[in-house]
Amino acid sequence: MGLDLGVDLHLQFIDLDLEIEKTTKMTVPELFEEKGEAHFRQMEKKCLESVIQELDSFVLATGGGTPCFFSNMDLMRKHGTTVYISTPVEQIEERLSMDNSRPLMKSNSLNDLLEKRKEWYEQAAYSIKKYDELRRLFSD
Repeated sequence: MGLDLGVDLHLQFIDLDLEIEKTTKMTVPELFEEKGEAHFRQMEKKCLESVIQELDSFVLATGGGTPCFFSNMDLMRKHGTTVYISTPVEQIEERLSMDNSRPLMKSNSLNDLLEKRKEWYEQAAYSIKKYDELRRLFSD
């Protein structure tokens, strides 16, 4: 989805989790397992700041927790346009059923995580429900 938008807008697409993995030479699940969530969140913030400092224009896909820690949402709003894609829970559940690499899903329900994170997600400049809305938002 983000990659498609990057292509459509002729911008580089960055997946923040992949940037963290490149920096730490560990997968996200390995980081959680070996170093804990607090260390992961520190690396996440560091990589977010690095991407923002190094690149002028890009599309960034963050992990679901990124906006909820430190001042990450404020940082993203200050340096770019933030968009919350309000994906239906059923669709997220379907995606997650094929992905067992999400550390927080082992100890939390999806509904609980979404409820806890909602206040940060709603701080995004735009809230949309479908990818087509995102495409329209940036193609004008």
